[in-house]
Amino acid sequence: MYKFYGFFAEIENGCKFRHATSRFPHTIYSIEFIMSNTKTKTISADSIIFDLDGTLWDASASCTIAWNEALKQSGYENHIVNQEMVRSFSGLKIENIFRRHFEFIPEEKYEDLLDVYKKREAIIIRSRGGTLYPNVKPTLVQLQTKFKLFIVSNCLAGYIENFLHFNQLQNVFSDFECSGNTNLSKGENIKLVIERNHLGSPVYVGDTIWDYEASASNRVPFVYAEYGFGKVSNPKFLMNDFEELQFIINSIGS
Repeated sequence: MYKFYGFFAEIENGCKFRHATSRFPHTIYSIEFIMSNTKTKTISADSIIFDLDGTLWDASASCTIAWNEALKQSGYENHIVNQEMVRSFSGLKIENIFRRHFEFIPEEKYEDLLDVYKKREAIIIRSRGGTLYPNVKPTLVQLQTKFKLFIVSNCLAGYIENFLHFNQLQNVFSDFECSGNTNLSKGENIKLVIERNHLGSPVYVGDTIWDYEASASNRVPFVYAEYGFGKVSNPKFLMNDFEELQFIINSIGS
């Protein structure tokens, strides 16, 4: 084992470091580690499609407020959700969220609650937003110089636009789609974005098993954001920090 001082504390069993300084009695060594394994797997691509929640940012605090306000306004004030619950169903289509997590609500009342939630979510996301994961914005700016960037999310209509505006990322992404616009599954929306933008070799980046399944249904390579909300077993490609993406995905022809 080697002790280091800098971004990380120590190295053992091939653990990942970006920048660290090793201190010995008479010398200071500056060492840079890029990836976590000696055998780094890479993908060649012409474009990158991103999931949103749990991959680019965490807006669960704002969404939790919106859900609780909507429940109270709709007469379900005895039922409260928390951030952990919101993170657990992030990525599901809204009808599946109701069926799995709001069993106490009659199906004929889904639309009433959804109408209230849509309004509360839009207002709160525009004002409070969420938190970008570390290194997301500078890395996206760098990736944009080599790849066309897209977003496909199972969110409500208007949510992606609010994300882009809140983080001033309107000029970074070429296109986006969501289930709130199309009422399609994530896999179908990935296919839609691929077809209308004539993408030849896209990659999908996400944090849940549903993201993996959606990319697999399109035979698109998947990069697992391990820091996000979900769990994916034995992914072929993974990142612990968003900036690692620029070392995992190579531009075709580079």
